[in-house]
Amino acid sequence: MEFFVNMGKTFGLHDLPLKIIGNLYLEPKEISMENIAKKTGYSLASISNTMKMLETTGMVKRKKKPGDRKLYYFMTKDLATLNINKLQATQNIMIKPAKLFFPPLIKEYSSKVKDESSKNKLKVIKNYYEQIKEFEALMKKWTKDLEQMSKHNQKRFNK
Repeated sequence: MEFFVNMGKTFGLHDLPLKIIGNLYLEPKEISMENIAKKTGYSLASISNTMKMLETTGMVKRKKKPGDRKLYYFMTKDLATLNINKLQATQNIMIKPAKLFFPPLIKEYSSKVKDESSKNKLKVIKNYYEQIKEFEALMKKWTKDLEQMSKHNQKRFNK
């Protein structure tokens, strides 16, 4: 657990999400939100809010069991799959909205800018959009590479 907390702090994360990640990663099966609260010492409300954030990032998955009202959470133990999930979340949260938002904005304002300051701002926006497209291409390559890594990990694990 100490490893997960110390490693995560180097990325600027706080104790609660790191303790949750550590607990979920070390647990072989899904665990209830109540159990996570007991293990971390945090309130259910704090756990609930943090779980929503971790779900959005693709790091954890929520699960319901038939006939049980509790929420259960699971984290894949395959580092490649975990990162594929994070890349998919980035695609949904950042890339897709940017690809919808920026082209019409750029088109509309390209003909309207007159002064140097506005031209420079438009140049920054165009550059950002180009970087988004380049990042998306890299993410697709990384996803393919990670899928290969995951297949290799599964073979190694099942030996």
